[in-house]
Amino acid sequence: MAFAGNVDELALLQAVRLKERVGAVVLAEHLGVSAASGQAAYDALVAQGKAVEAEGAISLTEKGLAELEDQLDAERVSIDEDSIVEVYEAFVPLDEEFVALIDDADANSLAELDRRAANLFDDLSAFVPRLSRYQDLFSDALAKVQAGESKWISEPIIDSYATVWGEIRQELFGAAGKA
Repeated sequence: MAFAGNVDELALLQAVRLKERVGAVVLAEHLGVSAASGQAAYDALVAQGKAVEAEGAISLTEKGLAELEDQLDAERVSIDEDSIVEVYEAFVPLDEEFVALIDDADANSLAELDRRAANLFDDLSAFVPRLSRYQDLFSDALAKVQAGESKWISEPIIDSYATVWGEIRQELFGAAGKA
């Protein structure tokens, strides 16, 4: 559903929840929209009482969390349960590997895992289209790691590879009813 700034409201609400506290610029980058669209969506959440602002960042209010849960419930109804469970089951071994790898990850090992996970994330995006943005986030983080910017492996404040992986894990577990 289009929201202020032509941002998908479900993706917006979920991004705020997953990040817990987030500014408009980071929201725009995460959602792949212009800074103006990110700011408009940020402002609209606050104006509608779905988020509260403090120190330049927003977090969801009870009203925002309730709206998010309603929209996630509606989304889950449209997801083929058997197919999403298959994606979940294929993800679990990759997730275990990722957890073991991340502390000592380098560009090559991350690229190899990314290559093997790509088809799985394609399948996930087919079942839950709003998650297709994560493929861009993975690609952006990996490119920065390959360019020598090691903070993009696991820095928690940015959309590093580990941050994006953790968010997609939560998204997949929720979609599969495992959260």
